Amino acid sequence: MAPRWPDHRPVGVLFLASNFYSSAENPRGWFNQPNLDITGPGGHERFKKALMDYADGSVAVLKRAGAQGVIVWDLEGEEFPHKTSYIGDSRLLGTLAPEMASVVDEFFKRFRDAGLRVGVTIRPQQLVFDHGLPRQTTVLDIKRVLLAKIDCARTNWGATMFYIDSNDGIWRPDEVWQLRRLAAQRPDVLLIPEHHDFLYLAFSAPYVSLRNRTAPASALARKLFPRSFEALDISDASPGQVATAWHDGDILLFRAWYWNPDCELLQTFKH
Repeated sequence: MAPRWPDHRPVGVLFLASNFYSSAENPRGWFNQPNLDITGPGGHERFKKALMDYADGSVAVLKRAGAQGVIVWDLEGEEFPHKTSYIGDSRLLGTLAPEMASVVDEFFKRFRDAGLRVGVTIRPQQLVFDHGLPRQTTVLDIKRVLLAKIDCARTNWGATMFYIDSNDGIWRPDEVWQLRRLAAQRPDVLLIPEHHDFLYLAFSAPYVSLRNRTAPASALARKLFPRSFEALDISDASPGQVATAWHDGDILLFRAWYWNPDCELLQTFKH
């Protein structure tokens, strides 16, 4: 068994914001620009222009690099510091990032109109506020929570790729079975869990940062799941690592908001 995802072309990743650059004028740190005023008069128009310019530039990079699509890591912005920073719940856009909620349909449409798949980050936790302070809380029914988040993005924007951030992996024995049932229930989506062991290869494309990897996926894992593949972040990886991943049939994740060495490397493998 393996994910039903025959397209192994690269996938771009987008980081729209950073809590490090948040400010009173730009509380969610959009585009790493603390001086971008999205709150005052004309703030909505300034945000929309910046977002659409970002989308158009990213589409150009994605198409030139030969990507099949793109995953947005922080659709809700990054108002809160790590470990809450990635919200992973687009259902909360209207509350947490109203400026994005009003233009998000057009944002994703630009990618879809260019023939690109789209995806977002989701988390197997629930965001709550305790006395005004945000935190991500553990839930028992991971499948139910993730399914609701997936279906929201699927229905609204046609999202089919989902990076699962901050999952527990081997530290929560029931997680692999819950995610496997989720994959069976939504076979048309690609799940990319951050934390995992070899069993996750049966139903997902486990995320791995190549710059931190010391060895490729084991031969035993490939033998047990012969059609399996991983989603490998090639940021700052060596050409040799990327070449091995390409020939193994893994999906290569690359920074797509500007033309960079990742993109140059991918040019080597374009058919």
